[in-house]
Amino acid sequence: MKRRDTAHTFDGSVKDLHRAVTVQYDNLSGLFEQMWGEHMHCGYWDLDDPGVPREVAARRMTIELIGFGDLPRGARVLDSGCGLGASAIILARVLDCSVDGITLSADQVRRATEKAGAAGVSDRTRFRVQDAASTDYPDGTFDVVWSVESFDVMPDKRAYLAECARVLKPGGTLVVATWCSRAGTLTPREVRALRRLYRDFAISHVIPLEQCEKLCAELELTNVDSADWTDHMRATWKISAEMVKPFVRNPAALLKLVRTKGIRTLSFLSAMPRMNQAFERNTMRYGVFRASKPA
Repeated sequence: MKRRDTAHTFDGSVKDLHRAVTVQYDNLSGLFEQMWGEHMHCGYWDLDDPGVPREVAARRMTIELIGFGDLPRGARVLDSGCGLGASAIILARVLDCSVDGITLSADQVRRATEKAGAAGVSDRTRFRVQDAASTDYPDGTFDVVWSVESFDVMPDKRAYLAECARVLKPGGTLVVATWCSRAGTLTPREVRALRRLYRDFAISHVIPLEQCEKLCAELELTNVDSADWTDHMRATWKISAEMVKPFVRNPAALLKLVRTKGIRTLSFLSAMPRMNQAFERNTMRYGVFRASKPA
């Protein structure tokens, strides 16, 4: 008998997923930056002040995550899935951290390096093409592993967390921000919606936040804590859904984008309203969690 799909497992080829992620970010990082700014992740809004611009809320997200993780000054940090280096630059500037940023995208490495130079933190940052689930760093290299919206891309989430734990020093801190699914059994309609989003956003799958905590415990990480930040980041997708309307309503502009950026542009832009809907219906959630490697 065929097992019922829960949407909480990876259904595909790791090679194909890596290719999709690489193509997406090599080709579309410039478009993402044009739409969202250099912080290519969700924002954080106070619930009584939803009018804050997205780029301000995205920077606020980084600052809030620093506080949630209680990150120390002067730490050596692995930014696991560094994007355009915006978080790494803040960590270097605000906390005087030394940051290694890794990503599958050579274009992101190039642009992050340029941005760090312009920000005056080249001496404290380094960006490399690496598979975050299988790095070449020695055991116990970092004080902190920082992972923002990379966990949802990982096909084997337990193995990814194990790799994060491996490169942490004893007593080091793991801090993660990730898309999640709601707790409980998803309906067939929700499963279909998530599977389509996985394909269009080039991610593997999402799991409930409670399952993230369970994986940390299985790996014998300590001081595990989590928080659901969905209400603080909902505006990200409302704004994003509005931003893509001019493209969707203008076939000529959309065709030009597809010609210059590739066919994934079409699926990505058309998925924005569906991602907003998934968060509005609470099928998709947004969680953060932290844990420590035993000293």
